[in-house]
Amino acid sequence: MTMKLRDYIIRRLLLLIPVLIGISFITFVLSHMIGDPAAAWLSEKTAGQEQIVKEIRKAHHLDDPIFIQYYYYFVDLSKLDLGRTGRNEGGRPVADALRDYFPATLELAIIGMILALIIGIPLGILSAIYKDKFIDHIVRLFALMGVSMPVFWLGLILKYWLSFKLNLLPLDGRLPYTVPPPPSVTGMYTIDALLAGQWDTFFIALKHALLPSFCLALITMAIITRMMRSSMLETMTQDFIRTARAKGLSERVVVMKHALRNALTPTTTVAGLSFGGLLSGAVMTETIFAWPGIGRFSVNAIGSTDFASIMGFALLIVVIYVFSNLVVDILYVYLDPRVKYG
Repeated sequence: MTMKLRDYIIRRLLLLIPVLIGISFITFVLSHMIGDPAAAWLSEKTAGQEQIVKEIRKAHHLDDPIFIQYYYYFVDLSKLDLGRTGRNEGGRPVADALRDYFPATLELAIIGMILALIIGIPLGILSAIYKDKFIDHIVRLFALMGVSMPVFWLGLILKYWLSFKLNLLPLDGRLPYTVPPPPSVTGMYTIDALLAGQWDTFFIALKHALLPSFCLALITMAIITRMMRSSMLETMTQDFIRTARAKGLSERVVVMKHALRNALTPTTTVAGLSFGGLLSGAVMTETIFAWPGIGRFSVNAIGSTDFASIMGFALLIVVIYVFSNLVVDILYVYLDPRVKYG
């Protein structure tokens, strides 16, 4: 790692601190405006006992002004203590709950992003090469449908046809009940199965993840397709492309070697930001496919007014977005030598 790259990464990480403070404060204030945090920690049997509620409020400074409450929350946050979950999760630490649920969502997002890239980039290139031809019209129609189609509707339709009718892919879950999970290393079943050399478990886990991953990534796939098409069309009109053609290079070399690398720069931005969106936007997909990730965890937290879990989820998504931007900025230098770390 060069000195400039290291300094740049340090500066970007320092910028994360005020972002986290701002997001944590906004989330803290909004969550405390919709209900009583003390009630979220109680079971249904004890929720009506005023004495217990008062003790909880006193122990967690919930009777103090909102700024004082946030001060105590921020002190705990600086120690990586995100608080404790509500009654749905048994009152365990939020950090432990996120650590358990996050790998499942990360697995969906990674597979979804791979699908989006290996489908979206070639479609965008074909659409640009055959501009205004039949292939271009089909690809543009696919991209339009992809950004317009509701995820919940698409998920239900695909489940009905591919799982229920044709029996091609599993309906729900990460693994069948008869298949034990691989030894946990990363928490992602496909990766853990590969690390353990359990190829049968890997293919079963991958088969379970394909359908929800495709639904999750369809919008990203469509956006990447459209961005790749427009970037390729713009790049193909540049002077260096005309020079490459004048030198007698084949169209394949011109497109794949010269035009593609330059066209990938804006597409990389979209892909990087979309990866954070895949992680935060998995709520609907995980609910439809009974996928035990942070999406379903956040839905359950909202339904039970579990403030600590909601704030922990929000902070995790912010960190993911910042790191996604950081990775995109680093990739810029390798894709375009004109870009320097500033």
